[in-house]
Amino acid sequence: MANSKMTIILREQQLMLRIGVHSYEKLAPQRLVVSVEAVLGDAEDEGDRIAATLDYDAIHAFNKSLESEPHFELQETVARRILGFVLARPGVASAIVETRKPDIFDDCAYVGVRLEGRAEITA
Repeated sequence: MANSKMTIILREQQLMLRIGVHSYEKLAPQRLVVSVEAVLGDAEDEGDRIAATLDYDAIHAFNKSLESEPHFELQETVARRILGFVLARPGVASAIVETRKPDIFDDCAYVGVRLEGRAEITA
């Protein structure tokens, strides 16, 4: 299929991170929900081979590895780390990373950050 675009999606991965600027947030890890959309440039038929597409296992594992970090002050920092990792994957043209802290306020579903980026084109 010529000129096709493919998006690999990892939706609502639940992480337990040490994150937050407030003193009470530094006492224990808290839940952070992460979603990633990675758009592949010039998506061709992958021929049913994992090597010909983006392996979402790598994104999942990278996100999970953030649980071992000492502490993040901001969701923005986590989103930028994930976005940088995803954009560095071969074939990724652009990506969206969304992080959510669902347990902060009783009167809303979550507070979050959405970060979008494009891969640098190297000649």
